[in-house]
Amino acid sequence: MMHLRPSSLIRCAGYTLVEVLAAASIIAIGITALVSLSASSVLQEELAFRVAVTRNYQENMLRLWQLGLPRSQVIGLMPDQDQNAVLQTQLFGATSAATGPSFLETGLTTVSGVTMETANCTAVVNVSQQPPAEIAGATLTLTAYRPRLITTLRTPAP
Repeated sequence: MMHLRPSSLIRCAGYTLVEVLAAASIIAIGITALVSLSASSVLQEELAFRVAVTRNYQENMLRLWQLGLPRSQVIGLMPDQDQNAVLQTQLFGATSAATGPSFLETGLTTVSGVTMETANCTAVVNVSQQPPAEIAGATLTLTAYRPRLITTLRTPAP
């Protein structure tokens, strides 16, 4: 009869404690990086939304002006930043303090022999992460043109 010694027993397959700890630390580092990446992408998405709202506000002002409305009517038709909660958090400044978006008719220019009126709309994006607070971000300026013909053919307001 043959006696088996402990050294001759077949070892069971498995992982050592060091291998398990190394794998766990690699997984932990990966999860930490993933959480950090998702947090920064959420912030980038929020800032991109704010820029889009700011650009939309500017484009709407300039499109109304291009349709032939005078500056005073354009400003009167646009939503007041002080009365709109979305605009308060997205745009820097306030309409009542004259620090919000500005709309300025800048004069005349000639493009391909046609006299055009020009206007600029400037707004600043609010980049604060706490909505009541405001931090000025990038200043965005859009320029628009409209033919001089629109204003010269328009009948005077009653």
